[in-house]
Amino acid sequence: MRKVNFKNLYSSWLKDQVKNNCQIKLGQKTMTGTIAECYQEVFSGEPFYENWTKESAEAVIEDYLKTGTTIRVAEIDEKAVGFLVATDVIPEDQKPYIPYNQEEIRFIEEIGVSSKSRGNNIASELVRGDIISSLERDKNYIGYRTNAMRWLIKRPEESFETAIERTQKEDATKRIEGEPIIIPTLSEEEKQEFINQYIELLEKRPDLDVSDSSKLFRGIGFNVEFCKIGNNYTWQKDPTGENNDRIFPVLNLKKAGYSKTYYNKKGQR
Repeated sequence: MRKVNFKNLYSSWLKDQVKNNCQIKLGQKTMTGTIAECYQEVFSGEPFYENWTKESAEAVIEDYLKTGTTIRVAEIDEKAVGFLVATDVIPEDQKPYIPYNQEEIRFIEEIGVSSKSRGNNIASELVRGDIISSLERDKNYIGYRTNAMRWLIKRPEESFETAIERTQKEDATKRIEGEPIIIPTLSEEEKQEFINQYIELLEKRPDLDVSDSSKLFRGIGFNVEFCKIGNNYTWQKDPTGENNDRIFPVLNLKKAGYSKTYYNKKGQR
């Protein structure tokens, strides 16, 4: 029998306060409604502020279930409070940006936890379950797509790092006060230069990463790598036209110490 071995990989990461009443389940068609409600709440709120209705969220969840994508659901009192959507097949529109052996990648499409349930390691627990699945499928990497820092133009007296810090503070205030955030128009070349500087900055200042997903993975011990072709880091223009452009991190399971261990019938390695 084959088992996956990594430290306490089979132990629950859930904190004591949710261990007894939070359950991780595989999403089923009968759970579409409750998953959609959680999906709508997560992506309509901070930091995404996207426009979702329950109906549009249900359409997304139904599509995932139809295509055989894995949905892990965290439930409390039979109500979804978190979800992780993952697949062994990278979406076609994202394959060009991920220059790895794509047969070795488990791809996370979505991950989120409702605002009232955050801070309880629920997202970590969802990830833990999918790491096990990844290793059982002989995957060496976990890939995903996430938000980049929004475009900005630094002031003459600023360094790039200072400009990022200033913009993040200003944007946070504007969101709280309901003020519009004006995003400058850049050429494709300027955007590429920005992405290169931004990702290189994250190497020494991971605290400036705007991606909650990347913060999560760093928090459970991963060094987050970013896809690169030649001298340029890859990025994808937001297909919705909202200037919410994306970058492509990859987590190396081997480098992180995750491994697959085989056992014989007596349970000996």
